[in-house]
Amino acid sequence: MATAVSMMTTTATTPIATASGLLALLSEPDPTLVSHALTKLLSVVDTLWHEVAEALPDLEAIAEGGAHDDDDDNVAMAGEVYNDATRKTAAALASRVFFHLEEPRQALRLALESGDEHFDVLSPSANDGAYVERLVNAAIGEYVARKQREFDGSEVVASDGGEEKKQEEEEDELDIVKLQNVVHLMFQRCYIDGSYGHALGVAFEAREGIKVKEILDKLLLSISSGSSDANSVVETLKYALSSAYNLIPSKAFRSQALELIASSLLQVFVDGSGLARRNAACTLVLCRQLLGDATAVGEIIVQLIDDKESDGKNGDDDAALLGLQLCFDIIDSGDQAFVNKVALCLPKQGDSASSSGAGAAIVEGSNAEGQDTFEVDSNGNAASPSAVVANERSVEVAEPAATTHRSESTLTHFFNAHRILTGGFTSELSLSFLYKNSNSDKLLMANLKKSLEERSMARNSVLHNCAVTAHGYLNCGTTNDDFLRDNLDWMKKASNWAKFSATASMGVIHAGHTTEAMTLLEPYLPPSAPANDPAAVHPTVSSTGGYAEGGSLYALGLIHGSHAGSSTAKRSEASTFLRQHLRNSHANEVISHGAALGVGLTSLGSGDLDVVNELKELLYTDSAVAGEAASIAMGMVLVGSGAGNATSSSVANEELGEIVAELRNYSRETHHEKIIRGIAMCLALVNYGQEENADASIEEMRGDRDPIIRYGAMYGLALAYCGTGSNKAIRILLHTAVSDVSDDVRMASVIGLALVLHKTPERVPELVRLLLESFNPHVRYASCMAVGIAMAGTGDAESVALLEPMLTDMADHVRQGALLGTSMIYMQQSDTCNHRKIKTFREKLASLISDKHQTTLTKMGAILSTGLLDVGGRNCALSLGSRNGFTKMTSAAGLVLWLQHWHWYPLMHMLSVAVTPTCTIGLNKDFKYPKKFEIQCNAKPSMFAYPKKLEEKKEEKKKRVETVALSTTAKNKARIARKRAKEDGEGADMDVDKKEEEEDKKEKSESMDVDGEDAKPAAEDIKPKKKREPEPTSFRITNPARITTAQENVCAFDLSQRYRPIRPEVKPYGVIMLTDSTPEDDDEDLGAVKTPAQEDEADPPVAFEWTPPGHADHPDTTMGKVDAAVTDKDDAAANDIKPEAKAE
Repeated sequence: MATAVSMMTTTATTPIATASGLLALLSEPDPTLVSHALTKLLSVVDTLWHEVAEALPDLEAIAEGGAHDDDDDNVAMAGEVYNDATRKTAAALASRVFFHLEEPRQALRLALESGDEHFDVLSPSANDGAYVERLVNAAIGEYVARKQREFDGSEVVASDGGEEKKQEEEEDELDIVKLQNVVHLMFQRCYIDGSYGHALGVAFEAREGIKVKEILDKLLLSISSGSSDANSVVETLKYALSSAYNLIPSKAFRSQALELIASSLLQVFVDGSGLARRNAACTLVLCRQLLGDATAVGEIIVQLIDDKESDGKNGDDDAALLGLQLCFDIIDSGDQAFVNKVALCLPKQGDSASSSGAGAAIVEGSNAEGQDTFEVDSNGNAASPSAVVANERSVEVAEPAATTHRSESTLTHFFNAHRILTGGFTSELSLSFLYKNSNSDKLLMANLKKSLEERSMARNSVLHNCAVTAHGYLNCGTTNDDFLRDNLDWMKKASNWAKFSATASMGVIHAGHTTEAMTLLEPYLPPSAPANDPAAVHPTVSSTGGYAEGGSLYALGLIHGSHAGSSTAKRSEASTFLRQHLRNSHANEVISHGAALGVGLTSLGSGDLDVVNELKELLYTDSAVAGEAASIAMGMVLVGSGAGNATSSSVANEELGEIVAELRNYSRETHHEKIIRGIAMCLALVNYGQEENADASIEEMRGDRDPIIRYGAMYGLALAYCGTGSNKAIRILLHTAVSDVSDDVRMASVIGLALVLHKTPERVPELVRLLLESFNPHVRYASCMAVGIAMAGTGDAESVALLEPMLTDMADHVRQGALLGTSMIYMQQSDTCNHRKIKTFREKLASLISDKHQTTLTKMGAILSTGLLDVGGRNCALSLGSRNGFTKMTSAAGLVLWLQHWHWYPLMHMLSVAVTPTCTIGLNKDFKYPKKFEIQCNAKPSMFAYPKKLEEKKEEKKKRVETVALSTTAKNKARIARKRAKEDGEGADMDVDKKEEEEDKKEKSESMDVDGEDAKPAAEDIKPKKKREPEPTSFRITNPARITTAQENVCAFDLSQRYRPIRPEVKPYGVIMLTDSTPEDDDEDLGAVKTPAQEDEADPPVAFEWTPPGHADHPDTTMGKVDAAVTDKDDAAANDIKPEAKAE
């Protein structure tokens, strides 16, 4: 920078070669000479700053109003003579010198003293551009650091060098009032230039809510003044929302900023029209969802569906379709309790506009008859009709302007909105896609079973259990359990807890298949009292056995809890059934274990106090196995609630906080490690998404003497800051990874890095690169898992190369972690991924499984990796983020619980909660998918094709080789024959000679034919080589289809089609609502979404008309008339035959 500035032209008429003469004038007693010298030096300082630097002490003394200390005689006189202009010129000159010396802080200090004439922020001259820009940056950095320190109440890292401020004396050097004036002048400059985004960035970093409001108000005024249009304002607000959510680390100030942004968006939504109004609606829903304001989100959706403003021939439908699209986006966040609260605000079918939104809302089910109708309480949880309490807070829903009652089409849209939010339609879409488009390879399980049936591994229950689990992964959500049904004898090898896990795997396979859940699991479920008889007594539960029964209850929870969009009515029904068994199965810890996990899954995130109390009763039985499941289930019910934290103020949260405090005390009293670990994980799940609100709770857990509690603290910290990228959380996790004395705690801290940084996954491999070389095998294992979780589904070659040395590590569990991590990276990758190294990895997995010299843990990793590679029929992926940038609560909780299989194998099935189907489906307003709708993919088809399935090796039958007869042998035989012929006569001799000659000719001809074949093949045997055609660089994707996370970046909508997306600006991923550009034309090429049970139904018979017997049109009557007519005709013809013909 010094070089660049030194080349600037000066204002002097004649360039000065040296500044020594002018510097000498600074020691003159005459203030006029000093002022003249300063003015001249200021004009040449950009070229002669290296000479002026020697006089910096004199310049600073003059700027302060006195002479240098060496000139004591002139101090008093100079202090009285130097005027204000001279001091400011000296300060400006010294500031320039410090600027060239790259000391921006000192340069800023003196620039603030020099005044506006030397430091013009608003309109700097051409020569001062670089100088002003650098000092303004320093001023903003200092201002932001001070404001952050005031807001946070702690020391903040400086923005320039990343070093902490040393002493408060350095802060006193800069006048805060003048510093604030410079920053405010920059705000004014941003207003003039229309750079509201820059101003918002400074205000966000400085934690100044007042400034944020001022900037947003100026932004809205620009619409009325005409300087900005509504669309550009919405884009600026969208940028502000993204910046606030991703860049503000403080949750308290982030909520404040989001409230201000939401208010501005609401004003645009109310006053705007057309495209600006719809974009504002989408951004406003996202903002309110980030704030957790379900009521506001529901009101916006109601207004969109009720919107009668038409900016085109399909204006009404487009607004309603946008509301339905937003419902799908809300479901994608994975917070079912929030979704239920939004559904409360939507009117039910048959309501008028004026009566909607108050009290409890009836939520329609997925079928047209409304069989799944149920009520939802004010907390957003499903409840029985007798348990529903009127909502105390009425919801104000905007009434349609033109009509008093809603039309039938509008009510249909509301019915569809309820189907999406609570009717389970989203789960039906995923289930239908996974069932119809499953690409799982049957030979994988056949080969795996064959390898495990070898003598050395036939009795290894761990590997058998892993094989059953891998089968569940391969067919997760596809409902394809043919392999299990065809190999029942092999399945029966499972016993005790292996039987529990094998039965639970049915829940993974049928995840989301809620309509047939009870029918599928009926043979395994424990006996229960009739549901329609309240006086019936529940059957007595035996204290022994119950592994299949407990596994079936766990499977029931997996079926209803794996998909966030499953039917709330079905989930409530299953939860009631499981709670009944939970209350009556305390005598059997196995059944209690399965029932507790099932209840936790069906009530995930509901915060239901009654459920928590029932689980607490099971916990206090002090059974290790049942108590662990109960505490984990309590964590699932309370996930993200923040119960027990200082910010919990409501009555319900106070009660839950007391329960959390009881859990902490119980963890110190009990001696069961399983219960302590379950409570630790419960506390971790409770703090999900709480950020700094959970700091006190986590700090208390981190300081505990019990390593299991510290283990939970690491997962709690990772979940509290999941997806935020918080530097504070990363610092704590890295410090714990290298300092804690417990291997498990260190392992949890390293894995936590992947959760905190899942939105910037490329940072994880760099962070753990050194940890992969750690002497501690647990740290190496955790590093492998962290890289796999962060880079899941990317196929990143560098990450795979990072894990490759770990595949041959000395520790078997490190090899297991490397296999699992690599398989997660290779999820949904084609055979061309990573220069076709994925094929080599698949072959390595197969060889490890069949290698009898490998340890059990290594084989376990290889078997589970086989299932992870092709999870969900190759149509699912491990993804913690949603399309709108949210962290999926269900995926994060499911992943953390799946990682606990290190301690308890049945938790391996929690992967079905963590994975997400990668299906993309476009729907019209009737929820049917147009088969002609296509998406353009600008990549080669081989990049995202399904991997090639294994081919069954055909056993070649060994053919019997014919003995070759030599020519000498034939001659010997002929000689013997001649001798015998001599005995029989000469005639026979002649025949033998002829025969011998014929054989010789034949041999010669055959040898010549063979030589000819070797020399030159026949013309018809020559096949022309096929020319390899070049692969196309793009292709079209039909509807519905699999679009992976990496593929969505190269896909685009084709807006020239008949069906177009209602939100063309978003990526083509997930459920897409389509608008019909030509609704007057009939479209018969539409597909209906069907469940697997509906897909297997036979086609209806062809239409026909039935007529009773005896009717004139009955077939029997008609046939009788025809037969009679034919008989009469034959008799008449017989009478016409001539006598001659008869005689013949």
